[in-house]
Amino acid sequence: MKRSNILLVNPWIHDFAAYDLWARPMGLLVLGTRLRQQGWEPRLLDCLDHDHPAAAPARLKDHAHGRFLRSPIPRPAPLKHVERAYARYGLDPEIVLSDLQSMPVPAAVLVTSLMTYWYPGVQETVGLIRESFPGVPIILGGIYASLLPDHARQHVGPDELVTGPGESWLFPALFKMTGVSPRDERTSNDLEFRPALDLMRRVRFLPLLTSRGCPYRCSYCASHQLVGRFLRRKIPDILEEIEHARLRHGVYDIALYDDAFLIDSRKYAIPLLQAVADKMPGLRWHTPNGLHAAAIDPLVAKAMKMAGFETIRIGLESASDEFHVSTGGKVELRNFFAAVRNLHEAGFAREQIGVYLLVGVPAQSRAQIERDVELVLEAGAIPKLAEYSPIPGTAMWRDAMRASPYPIDREPLYQNCTLLPAAQPQVDWAFLQKTRQRIRESLESDVRS
Repeated sequence: MKRSNILLVNPWIHDFAAYDLWARPMGLLVLGTRLRQQGWEPRLLDCLDHDHPAAAPARLKDHAHGRFLRSPIPRPAPLKHVERAYARYGLDPEIVLSDLQSMPVPAAVLVTSLMTYWYPGVQETVGLIRESFPGVPIILGGIYASLLPDHARQHVGPDELVTGPGESWLFPALFKMTGVSPRDERTSNDLEFRPALDLMRRVRFLPLLTSRGCPYRCSYCASHQLVGRFLRRKIPDILEEIEHARLRHGVYDIALYDDAFLIDSRKYAIPLLQAVADKMPGLRWHTPNGLHAAAIDPLVAKAMKMAGFETIRIGLESASDEFHVSTGGKVELRNFFAAVRNLHEAGFAREQIGVYLLVGVPAQSRAQIERDVELVLEAGAIPKLAEYSPIPGTAMWRDAMRASPYPIDREPLYQNCTLLPAAQPQVDWAFLQKTRQRIRESLESDVRS
């Protein structure tokens, strides 16, 4: 059977808030590369596309991140009690429908999914695809599909639902849907994570994966559920990918998507960054997923500086050693202070070093959050409060179910971090807003002094 086109779809987001922190549909772009290897013609429909000619001009900050396009929509019934505006993030439906109507009918449609509580956006997207291409099989994958497959089958209703990394299921699923068998099994090498950048309308930065998975087992994180083992690519392949993006697309910004980039840094991160500094000066690296503080020693900090790291995010989560002992032992407070000191000594400014702090986890007090913030400020970095969202299947999930006033196990919308669904009653939005204001005032005071 002749291979034809496959449509890859990044769906809308429905939420109270969403921000484009170097977000691109990496899974779909990698699958686009695999499809081409097999002779298929992939096309991308990105409902979050900043650069669509029919959309309003993108509102992006320096280094290619910023606000998504947004249109207000009614809150779903379970969220009616929340006094905040709800919205569809991404392109207007009329634009998406027009794009669908102008496309050739695909052999199959692959739809990704992210946060569990964003499933209404997936529902809306799949519904529009079915209207446009009746009878064309729809395959759903991604994080939501992997964590809550039964819910996704019931509420989204794909023709096929697949879990875990796409490479393991893509071609068997396509064979089942289209009758077209893979040409060569060797092209499903798990270590090739190169995205098909040209599927995007405009390449503003390189979304880069040098590894997949994480060797840690933090109780609040689902990385090991979604990717069963920690895999790394070969350094020469990564260097070639960066060079290709720079020459072909004029890219100088890199968004590092790894969960554990700095693990065993002497054998991997340092040689890679040294090669980048030698061969490709002028790049700007950004780490939206966060780096492990315990791994940022003086040599790592120096290598990051030489390679051009611009936006550093550290995943501290809490300044409490007790928290880390109970959740996976990722870092100790003394390692964090040493990491920030090493970054400063390598030449990084405070404004470049953001530190993620989880807020709203079960049993966390106001006092602990206030202490976390003060210790990060004292270290010479900027606290970034990250509201906790309970993730099904994680070790902390049962604690969250016990702590939550919502039936988070029955309705994913109640897993939305905006609700602070597992927080202590005193840890509310008023307190968090006050805490953020205190952070801003502290930073402004430091600038004035």
